[in-house]
Amino acid sequence: MTAKIRLRSQLHLLTGFTGGFVFAFVLLLYVYDVGREEPCWSSSTTFSTATATLARIAEVPPSRILCMVLTHPDNLDGLARTVHDTWGQRCSHLVFASSDTYEPLGVVQVVEPNGGGYEDLWNKTREGFRHVWEHYGRDYDWFLKADDDTYVIMENLQYLLSGFDPETPVYFGYKMSRYNVSYMSGGASYVLSREALHRFMTQAYESDVICPQPKKMGIEDFYMGICLQNVGVHFVDSTEALAGDTKPKFMPLDLENYLADSNSSIPDWLRLMSVGSVETGLRCCSNYSVAFHYANHERMLLYEFLLYNLRVFGRSETTETYKKYQLSITDLMSRFPLENNSYIKDLQQMSEKPDNF
Repeated sequence: MTAKIRLRSQLHLLTGFTGGFVFAFVLLLYVYDVGREEPCWSSSTTFSTATATLARIAEVPPSRILCMVLTHPDNLDGLARTVHDTWGQRCSHLVFASSDTYEPLGVVQVVEPNGGGYEDLWNKTREGFRHVWEHYGRDYDWFLKADDDTYVIMENLQYLLSGFDPETPVYFGYKMSRYNVSYMSGGASYVLSREALHRFMTQAYESDVICPQPKKMGIEDFYMGICLQNVGVHFVDSTEALAGDTKPKFMPLDLENYLADSNSSIPDWLRLMSVGSVETGLRCCSNYSVAFHYANHERMLLYEFLLYNLRVFGRSETTETYKKYQLSITDLMSRFPLENNSYIKDLQQMSEKPDNF
């Protein structure tokens, strides 16, 4: 009896030892197998992290930008259609302002028929903004004004604007000056925040004391500068809008003029009225340039192909994100103080100065 008990105890011990060994061995194999597949697990974690990052970025959607493009009935089948078919597709909403209506392209009449040429630039801009404000003013964050011979890179504009609040009164572009009055080049295009457009329409539009009224041959961009500075809008020169990038981003000329690397390729009027220096060659412009003026049909298609179709084999596409902060009103006032052109005492006299350039 004692021998049987001793044998049973030994068997239990052997069984327990064997079971423990097998369990430990299986556990070791499992740990080894998991460790061996760790790179796959790491990749999955990286993908999940990247997805979460993209989700966080997606929480701050791109700005809603309405593009108002000045055009003329003679340009509908050429420049206007080219804008519509290229960069205009990347606007949140595209409106053409002209002297006649053409629904297929979204062209609205804002000045009298048989007008709308160069002599009507100021009137067309004023009335174009009136139309935009009345129909879309509360639906968009930013309002771009461009000519139909300007090519705009909307992604770079989104990036530029992502650090600013559309509820603050700001005005972006290529800063110029004449008669000691600052303004943004109209040909290079410029952008008004929702608050800036609100102030233009509610305070400046109907006041002949602070804003030039409709007139033929009005100097559109110069007049807009007068109106906006008189209602407390901050002028943001594009050379100062991105940290570490002091190159201009709204270009009053075609890119070819800048790349020519010759003084003769830049007209005297541009050097005279530009607030900053005008450079030529490959260092002429920001890598995040937004707009180029004097682009004909062929040039717009060239820009479109080079930017959105051409690929360089072997070059990885970089992933960039919009700014995750917006300039505070304190920083805005510090970096971009209000213009001090208070020496202008007679607006009527100022607005009647001849366009000598």
